Amino acid sequence: MTQVATGGFTSPSDAVSSPDGKTFYFTAYAKDEDRSPAVFATSSAPGSTAEAIALGAPLDMPIGLVMSCDGATLYVADTGGDTGGVFAMSSAGGELGAMAASELTRPGGLAMGPDCRTVYATGRTTDGTPALFAIPTDGAAASIVFKGAPLVSPTGVHVDKDGVAWVMDHLAHGANGEGILFAIPSDGSAATEVISNLKLGTPGGVSLTAGGGTAVMPTRDEEGRAQLTSVDIASGEMQQLSTPDIADVGGLRSARDAGVFAVVDTEAGAIYRAE
Repeated sequence: MTQVATGGFTSPSDAVSSPDGKTFYFTAYAKDEDRSPAVFATSSAPGSTAEAIALGAPLDMPIGLVMSCDGATLYVADTGGDTGGVFAMSSAGGELGAMAASELTRPGGLAMGPDCRTVYATGRTTDGTPALFAIPTDGAAASIVFKGAPLVSPTGVHVDKDGVAWVMDHLAHGANGEGILFAIPSDGSAATEVISNLKLGTPGGVSLTAGGGTAVMPTRDEEGRAQLTSVDIASGEMQQLSTPDIADVGGLRSARDAGVFAVVDTEAGAIYRAE
């Protein structure tokens, strides 16, 4: 685990890598007088400097981030204001445009679908029901993939090549305790517990390795120390990776075409590279 960038920002929440793993993007707050909400970009090389590529309104409380398959567009989940929203912007920087997701409130985690034309978002319906949404990138209206129990407070999400959404939920109770990784198929027919009793990080993220067989997510050990947990999807076998330099692991995301993870330390205000 190598520190990439720190300084000039605070309270980062989620990060995403360019397809080639050379540039990391993340949501955080600028260290200016107004503590402006922002999207930053930085090289993934150690000792890099982060630059704000979007700053201030319409951002209020940016929490989730994902990138288009070609690396040209960033999608930002903002949970602030009256209901929050999902925005699209160029990865080169510039204005943010709201996506057509009027039924979605308080969005959290974002993921790109295997068709490269659909953004998936966790959040709540207008009546407060926890749900997973699909938002077409062509401007068509969002639809609900799954809503209601057993979801309680869904956060991080990753969608694999088969269209299965792997959804983290901090507050859901499973067979072995609180904190569940769910699997939701593309038809939304069920939310199946993959593993429970996960001491999940905040705001939380989940990503699959390049091979697709292993889910990686931020958790905490029995003493409350930050760590990464990998779960073999087929067997359910877990492995723990200590992160002694990180105070609180938040969002994380693997590069599409490289064996690189962008990892956020929300408490210390730093971005890391893992391989």
